[in-house]
Amino acid sequence: MQINTTELISLMRSKDERGLNVLYDQYAPALMGQIVNVVGDRMVAEEVLQECLLKIWNGIDSYDEKKAGLFAWMNRIARNAAIDKGRLKSFQRHQKTEQLTPYVYKIEDRGISTSAIDVDRITKNLDDKYKDVLDHVYLMGYTQKETAEALDIPLGTVKTRLRSAVSTLRETLKNEKNLLYGFIAISLLLIILLLWT
Repeated sequence: MQINTTELISLMRSKDERGLNVLYDQYAPALMGQIVNVVGDRMVAEEVLQECLLKIWNGIDSYDEKKAGLFAWMNRIARNAAIDKGRLKSFQRHQKTEQLTPYVYKIEDRGISTSAIDVDRITKNLDDKYKDVLDHVYLMGYTQKETAEALDIPLGTVKTRLRSAVSTLRETLKNEKNLLYGFIAISLLLIILLLWT
């Protein structure tokens, strides 16, 4: 059931159970993505998500439409809960001792994904502040304004970081393309040499 934000707020404030269903259906996937990015472990993220949804449901009366959009407000709660979870000593010990837990961005079938390797290699030179903005805009589908609200930074900073990150990635990819062309040229040369002999 798809309803607009105003109706959802009204349902939640009146503690109508349909509001909880809509909250989960419409917002849980995006909030889950935010939580997983912070804690890194899907099982822990699911636990944090449930806690967040209850905080949102129980705290809807403290939501002020004049201060932030509903999603930005919920996203702030999710991010803070995930950060709090990450700060817990028990979670930190769990992370240190845990061996090969499957993470969201790891391959489930244990196959090798060249696209995942390339993304890691290409983005390794980007600062986290640029990665955060890229994640919000391109992976989580936020607008630039929502990204600014979620990260609590000015809109102009979001635009500048996006432009800088895209420029850096473009330059990196240009270098990758040149390497590929060089590899192809050497391969063709070797094939020609093999054919002539």
